[in-house]
Amino acid sequence: MARQIKTIDYDAGNDIFFISDGEKVKASLDIGDFVLDVNHNNLICGIEIMDASENLGISKENLKYIQNIKMSVTYKTNHVYVLLMIAFEKDGKEVNVPIPLTLSLGHKIPRKEVLVYNL
Repeated sequence: MARQIKTIDYDAGNDIFFISDGEKVKASLDIGDFVLDVNHNNLICGIEIMDASENLGISKENLKYIQNIKMSVTYKTNHVYVLLMIAFEKDGKEVNVPIPLTLSLGHKIPRKEVLVYNL
């Protein structure tokens, strides 16, 4: 079952994009321009992207008008794969942004979960 994304924010002045499911953060992992928030179950509960327009390949103007986001997180043994599916308000354009990240969150069993945001 999908968990709900409760917070979405884009700071155009600093070009920082942030989404969260609102769960309490146990730790934040810095990976270059990406900061992953991890909850007490060692699951990703938020992501902050610095230089978002460049890293996501989406204009600052389009990042201001996001209607829907789906963040698919696949936990494999010793790595995590994140895929953002973003829909803009303008022109109904939809963009899939893969963010392959390799890090250990201590998962012994592969699993997949989906977080969604609908305006």
